[in-house]
Amino acid sequence: MKASRKLALGLAVIIVAVGAVAYSGIRSAAVYYLTPTEFAGRADLRGAQVRLAGRVVPGSVRRIDGRVVGFRITDGATVLDVHYDGPLPDLFAENRDVLVEGRLGGASLNATRVMTTHPTEYKEGTPGR
Repeated sequence: MKASRKLALGLAVIIVAVGAVAYSGIRSAAVYYLTPTEFAGRADLRGAQVRLAGRVVPGSVRRIDGRVVGFRITDGATVLDVHYDGPLPDLFAENRDVLVEGRLGGASLNATRVMTTHPTEYKEGTPGR
């Protein structure tokens, strides 16, 4: 085999390998989220790791066993209980939009990650400055 063919074959293998790694990375990073209503309608996702978006229901945040925090999220139609063992984000509050990752365990979602969103509009902290 000529050296130029070996070089071309080697480059083709490298390009395919880099493409496969890039595709795999993009596919794993493209995790979409569901609303509680969409999740409730998908029995096939009961044991799967999912990402849900919803709003924290006012009055639902409570401590369970010291570190575990329980709260409920809703999309306006369906309410889902969430249990999370870890530090909550600074912006976490009732009536705030959140993204929750985890698995359904019984009647509640056992969260492994809780992320909050921030308001899209800026509000001045001290009026008149």
